[in-house]
Amino acid sequence: MVSACTITATSRLAALSGAAAVVPFPKRLPGAAGYEIVVLPALADFPSADVETDTRRINELLERHIRQAPEQYLWVHRRFKTQPPGKSSPYKV
Repeated sequence: MVSACTITATSRLAALSGAAAVVPFPKRLPGAAGYEIVVLPALADFPSADVETDTRRINELLERHIRQAPEQYLWVHRRFKTQPPGKSSPYKV
């Protein structure tokens, strides 16, 4: 596992609003036939009392989905651009 900075907004917004958290996963269909969007049921016991646990949970869902069609993920996003002191950037060649 590689640590990375991430957004905690899903947990925080669910806590502030009381809204159920549902996670949609879009997938481009072959031949420009459009998109398929899978929406999972609302997350149970979300948010919890721990924003880190909630964020890890969301990121694990995203990772599972991305692994189903990695060619469709926005790979230009520099997910690991923020590194701990002394660790070099994985983007520098």
